[in-house]
Amino acid sequence: MDYDYSPTALKKVVYAGAQAASFSQGARDLKELAELEVSPERVRRATERIGDERVAERDAQAAAYEALPIPERRKVPADQPTPAVVCVQMDGGRLQVFDRAEPQRNEDDTFWREMKVGCLWSMTSTVSAEDPCPRLPASFVDPERMQQMVREIKGFSGPESSADDVENQAEDSRIDERPGRPQPLARSVVASRHGVETFGKLLVSEAYQRRFAAAPRKAFVADGSDANWGVWRRHFSDYVPILDFIHALTYVYAAAMAGHALKEGWQAYRDWAQWLWSGQVDRVIAALERRQHELGEPTPETSKSAPTAIVAASLGYLRNQRSRMDYPEYRKQGLPMTSTYVESTVKQINRRMKGTEKFWSRGVEAMLTLVADHLGDTPTLARFWRNRPHRLTGSRCYQSAVA
Repeated sequence: MDYDYSPTALKKVVYAGAQAASFSQGARDLKELAELEVSPERVRRATERIGDERVAERDAQAAAYEALPIPERRKVPADQPTPAVVCVQMDGGRLQVFDRAEPQRNEDDTFWREMKVGCLWSMTSTVSAEDPCPRLPASFVDPERMQQMVREIKGFSGPESSADDVENQAEDSRIDERPGRPQPLARSVVASRHGVETFGKLLVSEAYQRRFAAAPRKAFVADGSDANWGVWRRHFSDYVPILDFIHALTYVYAAAMAGHALKEGWQAYRDWAQWLWSGQVDRVIAALERRQHELGEPTPETSKSAPTAIVAASLGYLRNQRSRMDYPEYRKQGLPMTSTYVESTVKQINRRMKGTEKFWSRGVEAMLTLVADHLGDTPTLARFWRNRPHRLTGSRCYQSAVA
């Protein structure tokens, strides 16, 4: 039921519900900007209803992709444009969910629950025979900027921050500034509360719709989470796996500063950071092993903030991610090296979905889907609204594919 809204008015109501900070604010925006008198409750109902339709469409798209034979999944129409570079990134965030169907796990449990976000970018870049940026950019040897980065990513150095503080930190200072970096063209966004297995299917289905399979250069960029790389192995194994350089850098920074005076630790960090940038990961690991030998091994009782534990954690991280850290080669291929795009996207989603006084129930998946749709540069929503009357009446709509 669409009440007495025209299709144009309904689109405005849903846009306000998905983009404003709250449904109440959306109702005020509609009155002021569109001269529409709509109650906050009607804004909520309309937004969630359309969001449910988009979830159903999205899930059907993923199911149709999964039903394809494997050879068909890699076919791309010859007359469709193919991006030179494509990049898939994924990350996580948190929001508060109050749903009787999802009770608290114990008395001390909060209402904060995980959400997953993926960005799919088409890009343009050039391939170089030589590394276009062999020297570590100056921004990565700026002490103040590095301390801010470590706080943002919840690294080991400096005072501990809550997860809420970390997710709300600005990402603007972590833009990839190197020469030869790929230029982004168009983004689509996938956001969901589903588990990682289902989320991976949604992500690869969207990549299929974007015709990423035919791109000559493909990258999957993420931090060191096992969940991220499980999705890569299952759905994107033909993409170049790249560990987010800045996450790796913060581990190196933390290890360099652990148990050292600032001047001594900073010199070690500068050396190790340049080695990391140059792809000399084994050299960094060897230096950390020597440092671990000097400090000794941590015990189960050792605090996570102790120098021995910090170095051990950094050492384990670099060893586990070693195969995804060939940064000079990634630069030659014109591939992205950081996951800042998806981290920035998580922050944009947080503006609508997250807050200490915001609690979501069963409408959370619908809202996440609509918020993600509005952040994308692709014509997903335009296509949805164009086809919606035909779905409601049961008539067919014949149209050509849209990239």
